Amino acid sequence: MNFLPLVPFLFRTPFLFRILSLILVAVFGAVGTAQASLDADFQNARDAFQKGKFERFYKIAARFPNDHLLTPYLRFWQIKANSAANAEQQAFILQYADSPLSNRLRADLARQYGRDSNWPAFLDSYRNLVKPDQELRCYELRARSNQGEAQADSAGIALWRTARDLPSSCDALFAELAERGLLTLEDRLTRFRLALDDGNLRLARELDARLPDDARMSADAIGLAQRNPMVLISANDPQRAQREVAVYGLAQIAKNDPEQAARIWEQHHDKFSPSEQRHGWGQIGVHAARRHDARALVWFQRAGGTDSELQAGWKVRAALRAGKWLEVYRGIEAMPEEMQGEAVWRYWKARSLKALNATYPANLLFAKLSREIHYYGLLAEEELPTKLEARPANYKVTPNDLKQAENHAGLQRALLLRKLGDSGNALAEWEWALRDMDDHALLAAAELARRNNWNDRAIATAEKTREIHDFDLRYIAPYRDLASDYAQENGLDEAWVYGLMRQESRFVDYARSGVGAQGLMQIMPATASWISRQLGLGKKAQAGVGKPETNIRFGTFYLKHIFDSLSQSPVLATAGYNAGPGRARRWQAETPLEGAIYVENIPYSETRDYVKKVLANAMFYRSRFGGASTPLKERLGMIPARANAQPALPDDAAAGVGGGAE
Repeated sequence: MNFLPLVPFLFRTPFLFRILSLILVAVFGAVGTAQASLDADFQNARDAFQKGKFERFYKIAARFPNDHLLTPYLRFWQIKANSAANAEQQAFILQYADSPLSNRLRADLARQYGRDSNWPAFLDSYRNLVKPDQELRCYELRARSNQGEAQADSAGIALWRTARDLPSSCDALFAELAERGLLTLEDRLTRFRLALDDGNLRLARELDARLPDDARMSADAIGLAQRNPMVLISANDPQRAQREVAVYGLAQIAKNDPEQAARIWEQHHDKFSPSEQRHGWGQIGVHAARRHDARALVWFQRAGGTDSELQAGWKVRAALRAGKWLEVYRGIEAMPEEMQGEAVWRYWKARSLKALNATYPANLLFAKLSREIHYYGLLAEEELPTKLEARPANYKVTPNDLKQAENHAGLQRALLLRKLGDSGNALAEWEWALRDMDDHALLAAAELARRNNWNDRAIATAEKTREIHDFDLRYIAPYRDLASDYAQENGLDEAWVYGLMRQESRFVDYARSGVGAQGLMQIMPATASWISRQLGLGKKAQAGVGKPETNIRFGTFYLKHIFDSLSQSPVLATAGYNAGPGRARRWQAETPLEGAIYVENIPYSETRDYVKKVLANAMFYRSRFGGASTPLKERLGMIPARANAQPALPDDAAAGVGGGAE
């Protein structure tokens, strides 16, 4: 029977209306209570599993419904607790293919097959994995090598050449390559040098222990290189590793005094092989370039060429700072092909061609680069003589797009896990759900994240689109009233404040760094204390620095302070916010310098990347907010010459010292 015609009548009757209202409240209340009970069951099961209280875990798992969004997690934990047979694990993988748990379980199976050297079973599991980790990658190369694939051998040797630690699964791969004569002594010493240059001294010692006795360093060599490198440099030592450590010691001197290092190397370099001599001069050049010593190019010239990407990059940066465009061009042309393909070097190659009056090839490079959405894409677009066709308007998510995202089981599961405090699995579920999405679906997912205040996922998801974009989602602007008011109060460009905030925290208001920086603008405790005193506030305000309003108030005040202290240059102030205003000032040249070249010569790789991203972000926010837009190159401006007599500025940064030099 259809009761719909009676509904208007029923709702006009006060008594019946009240009865119906109570029924609806009871129904929805019961649903809410049931969901809360299931949420609690899931959390209790997770806690019991993690603590090894399996009896309690099994009891909860037995009553958990089979059709719940989070059922895969309880089934996964049951498999782990029971050490289930392969058949049961394979069944799980098939049943829950829409969850990253299936990939995790498949990876665990592959890992066990790799440990057992069961290569057919390993490859069968491995070929279906999504984003296998390095441990599994080494097993895969062993499996292929055991099948006689020469390409696997080449890939294994390429993998060896790194300063990074590699998982233990790689050891057997390298041992097999060495046994077959494919991993040579020279390969071992190359990695030894890479480890020293990178400061990975634990790895260097481990690699040395595996060298032949007549190539090894002495037990105290690395300690000597740090305490008294002249002992090693002045010795006429036949052992190769010992000489490599001597060059490492030379680099320690060059960090503080490149000129002294050059004098020492001039006197002693003849005792070393041609390769070691070149490397020594190149390392002096690197440290001189980082210190903005104009003689860096002279020492790079003594090297005759660069033998690492680190040296190649700093040689070009030194040429940029010196205004030697032909050297810039030649330095980029000499880089490895993959390095030349990076946006940074494509941009500076185009700039060097333009400076050398090779306008046509320069514009070809600028035109291609201008289509990319980043700092160098913006700069390249501004270099073109005529503006290219405008980017398509923002795509706006349709109600149907959003409905599909809301009904997507993986996205639902991610949101529920986040609600229950399981951020790691929530992120894994979210990323797994995105893996095959087209641009429309990605933007709908980004909008869903935004509506659930998952700001960092909204940004990261919107950034994945390839052809269709929504820059309002890439550059979301939460806390607009607060940020706008405090930016205006401090006379700051709101777009710049947002560009910095986006880079600092991705608008995660509870963000806390490993060194204690807090909140949206990532303010250090000591900086918060200083700001609180400047504003005449007490410790209570300082204690609330993690809260959005206090954080934005403090952050904009501090940004304004360093902006005024650093010639009102957004470049210097942005660098100072990350690495400390004292450092930003020391990096100024003795003569005015183009802002983009100043940025490229920031010694800390983290700060260099940070400044580029903040200022590019500011451009996109300015476009979003409307109003007059200053070109990025103009925003970067000319960095004034460093004055000899200026008030001292602290090195402490609002968000902690920028990342160490490369």
